[in-house]
Amino acid sequence: MRRIVAIDIGNTNITAGIFSGAHLDAKIKIPTHSYSVYEAQLRKLLISASLAAEDIDETVISSVVPLASSRLSVHLNKVLKCRITLTGRDVKVPIRNLYREKDEVGQDRLVNAFAAKVLYGAPAVIIDFGTAVTFDLVSKKGEYLGGLILPGIEMSLRSLYKHTALLPRVELKEAAHIIGKDTVSSMRGGILFGFGAMCDGLVAEYRKILGKGLKVILTGGNAKLVKKYARSIQIVDENITLKGLLLISTMKK
Repeated sequence: MRRIVAIDIGNTNITAGIFSGAHLDAKIKIPTHSYSVYEAQLRKLLISASLAAEDIDETVISSVVPLASSRLSVHLNKVLKCRITLTGRDVKVPIRNLYREKDEVGQDRLVNAFAAKVLYGAPAVIIDFGTAVTFDLVSKKGEYLGGLILPGIEMSLRSLYKHTALLPRVELKEAAHIIGKDTVSSMRGGILFGFGAMCDGLVAEYRKILGKGLKVILTGGNAKLVKKYARSIQIVDENITLKGLLLISTMKK
């Protein structure tokens, strides 16, 4: 059985998981810019999966942070000593990319689109609530069409606090009602009901373009929270990027 380490390097966090075959044995999050903890966290991941370095056959990475990719590779070579495959550099994500400027698309977005097509079918929209919110569209033919990029939830909350005189710093928690009765509940409700309505509105427009069979997939760190406020979401898959990287590794063989 092949064992793969799949790593998604995002702007805020690195998500790394170990697969034995198709099973996700263990997963860990590492702050992207905390370079000093990379090695210790990689060793912790191995321990969590009850595996040794020699058990790992390959590491597959998607990244939107080139410096973090370089630094992580150094530590991977120390800890795992296996082949490292970086999407976009060593292997092309196997989906037809219809973006006008092909190199401008983040590798994670292409990996998500590919994984959605294979795992859930097309047409599809993948909504990723990470540092930014991205909408990525897959056509009926399985092509990557493009999408949208918006500020993320934490970024939006932080902006309200930083750029106003009287609004407080607010911790992200569930919002009880669409009508806030104080400043904190108004801010939480504005963010969560607002983002939920945005998802539903955009999905409705995408259905007009791609048809009623559109699969609506939610992923990212805030996926489970946002799902409660967006009626259009059909599937929540927080590990779709890691699964996509595993699929790419398998298809190379």
